[in-house]
Amino acid sequence: MTFVVVRLRSSRLPGKQSRLIGDRSMLQWIVDHLRACKELDDIVIATVAEKENKPLREFARDQDLPCFWYEGEVDHVTTRLRKAAEEFNSDICILVSGDCPLIHAPSIDRLIREARQYPDADIIKVKKDDEGNPPALQGIQVARRRAWQLADDLSDRPELKEHQFPIIGKRPDLFKAHLCRFSKNLYNPYHHRLSVDTWADLEFMNEIYNALSAINRPFSLPDALDLLKKRPELLQINRHVHQMGVGEERRKVLMVVDVGNGYGYGHLMRSRELALQIIERLGWPVSFAIDNEKARHLLNESGIRTINKAQGSRLKAQGIADKDNSSAFQIPKSLDPFDLIILDIYYQRDLGTGWRQGFPRNSKIVVLDHVGSWTKKADLIVVPGVTYNKSIFNQKKKRPRVIAGKQYVILRREIRRLYGKHIKKDIDLLTYLYSPDQKEAVRNLAHKNGYKVHVIEEFRTDFPELLSRSRMFLSGFGYSFYEALALGAYPITLPLSDTHEKDAMKFYDRLGIPSGVLGSVEEIENVLSKLAQKENRFENQRIEDGTPRITEEIASLFKAEQS
Repeated sequence: MTFVVVRLRSSRLPGKQSRLIGDRSMLQWIVDHLRACKELDDIVIATVAEKENKPLREFARDQDLPCFWYEGEVDHVTTRLRKAAEEFNSDICILVSGDCPLIHAPSIDRLIREARQYPDADIIKVKKDDEGNPPALQGIQVARRRAWQLADDLSDRPELKEHQFPIIGKRPDLFKAHLCRFSKNLYNPYHHRLSVDTWADLEFMNEIYNALSAINRPFSLPDALDLLKKRPELLQINRHVHQMGVGEERRKVLMVVDVGNGYGYGHLMRSRELALQIIERLGWPVSFAIDNEKARHLLNESGIRTINKAQGSRLKAQGIADKDNSSAFQIPKSLDPFDLIILDIYYQRDLGTGWRQGFPRNSKIVVLDHVGSWTKKADLIVVPGVTYNKSIFNQKKKRPRVIAGKQYVILRREIRRLYGKHIKKDIDLLTYLYSPDQKEAVRNLAHKNGYKVHVIEEFRTDFPELLSRSRMFLSGFGYSFYEALALGAYPITLPLSDTHEKDAMKFYDRLGIPSGVLGSVEEIENVLSKLAQKENRFENQRIEDGTPRITEEIASLFKAEQS
């Protein structure tokens, strides 16, 4: 009997079993593959009694499958599986992880036959191949009920209870194993993870599905392995994802971001990328404190949890002119403590001298792109670009560590995937402006001179594609200027403030590119005409993603604490 271990409260990718890979959910793929097995008696959805898991009961009912609804401790996976095996009186128990969509029915049938042939074996294992490569079939365990019962009895610590019987691997002397071997095409020469724990893993699986569909091949383990042999570059999509070990500590992270209304979405996009890479590279769950519904939807789509920033706080985004710049975010007492808090807030906001009192005393605090008197109380300041003014922190007093420079630029994955591609530049000017008068002036300029101009009116999910097609990008100075450079669009700016103008001047000067600071929309005409001349054509700047370096610096805050 097969027990599909599934729970919808994953810390790194909530609801992952319901997320789509191609034309169906990940859980549906697992069930469909299992139904192709010839040796299985039944398929049981084994979950735990939480309200978030009610959709799993509905799924089981719709699929005409039994559902084991465990009423015990939610993190005791070993006991949940033991009780399920006992309730269904299963001798040979097949554990299937609910996050491994590329299971292989013929291989599972083979393991079940081996278990029947060797009744004295507690567990059936697959040998490595002659080159030392592991089997590609992941998320599968075939054992006898007595092995699960003993393993559960021996799992006397939380880190042993909350995983899928790690004690069997730690105490091989207590479990009699029978070893078998798969055919050569079912081994994993890349030693690559084929489970889905993060957004990058889900992207990887969808790329495999899309590539196989394009050549009319099924989404199956052998076909996926053959595809990866021919297209090893696909492995880079989630090669960086950290596999959490048994007992490894997870730090809880909260990101507080000003977004929407008068703020725009640039801060959100870079913070989203940083959050995803913290989840993927460090294995730490991240939540966002925001008060914008569009931003909330965007984050939830990426598998990131959100809470209402206005809850327990006077900090609400209602347009730049209406902001209370002195108010500080207060973490609602109903939330669990956070180990790390990252602030990515409006550049004119001053949280005041006592701002840290609103945060847990033991939390580490990182400030993004904000250098001022109040930020001296932070543990780390990250300026993701070249605009940092070192003279601000010249005093001898203790100050936070500051990391800044081109090597710390955050490039979101949507930009990185377009980097280096030869995309036709069929848009002369892409603009993202706040002022209706400026937008209208740009449109009139385009009409007068026959320029092809695209005016963005609101947040666009296809912004990276539009940027890659553009020869110039006009906006108030911000995060997207580095994205424009990466995709070969010359960035020009109508600064929103004196601070923006000073930062923009540093940007052009320190990167060694012609200044694009404009005093009025009318000056665009002159810039466009110069750009059209071959000798003044803008050349791509080499901009790489510095997010991995930022995550390393963040992780070091806790390593220093441990030492």
